[in-house]
Amino acid sequence: MKEKIIGIIYIVLGIGIIGLWTMLIGTDQVPEFETEPVGIAFHIAIEVMMGIMAILSGIALLRKYKHRASLTIFTGGMLAYSVVNSSGYYGDSGQYAMISIFSVVLLVVIISTVLLTKNKQV
Repeated sequence: MKEKIIGIIYIVLGIGIIGLWTMLIGTDQVPEFETEPVGIAFHIAIEVMMGIMAILSGIALLRKYKHRASLTIFTGGMLAYSVVNSSGYYGDSGQYAMISIFSVVLLVVIISTVLLTKNKQV
């Protein structure tokens, strides 16, 4: 049951990440395209990859693939790095609601990692 819930959460996170970037780009809310075009392109590329990995991890958990825990823990590392890094960006601009959301995501990643590794060889 816990793997099913974690799987659904990771799928939602992956869709949310890709959706957020799609919305930000579509509404012209990424000023870094003008100031740091190469840096933001790499940043968006890795975030989209992270979103795809989250979706794949969620599917692997739901379908009980052999290496699902390892894949999800790897993806959790990507997510953890991203939310901590992004918190700095939003903190500089005073958007503390986003930091709160990222804190919840980080907590979910930590809890899911503990649950997936408890009593298992990963």
